[in-house]
Amino acid sequence: MYKIIGADQKEYGPVSAEQLRQWITEGRVNAQTRVQAAEATEWKSVADVPELSEFLPKAPPPPSTPVAPIKLPRTQPANSQTAVWSMITGILSLLCCCGLVAPVAIVLGAVALSQLKTHPELTGGGFAVAGIVLGIVALLVWAAFILMCMLSPEFSQSLRNAMQQQ
Repeated sequence: MYKIIGADQKEYGPVSAEQLRQWITEGRVNAQTRVQAAEATEWKSVADVPELSEFLPKAPPPPSTPVAPIKLPRTQPANSQTAVWSMITGILSLLCCCGLVAPVAIVLGAVALSQLKTHPELTGGGFAVAGIVLGIVALLVWAAFILMCMLSPEFSQSLRNAMQQQ
């Protein structure tokens, strides 16, 4: 049999070990609760009485060492494919003197710049501008070539001869 001192500092008991076990389970008695055995003269905490401490809930295991977060490699932002194709067609129109591809480069570049405004996670503004500039330069080169051919007297004469032969 035991006596206990409750949270209200009042003495309760005598109660049996079984009753104390039930109170421990209910949370009414804890490891710091003061208890006195019937034959004892001194008060002890429940944790210091071996036959009662076995009823106390086991302490949770100590926290494990914190795990460092996994650092994923930073990914490069994605380029706009439209911007890349604008630059490619701009280069082709300039190198191949193909004035027909130049407008495609200009249109693709304009579409890519519009996409980049609505999708800020994409990159490639430089590719789009390069495609537009190369397309314009290719158109100007093509137009200059046609003008030079048309204005030269030899070209006009050879064109008339070719038309008469058909």
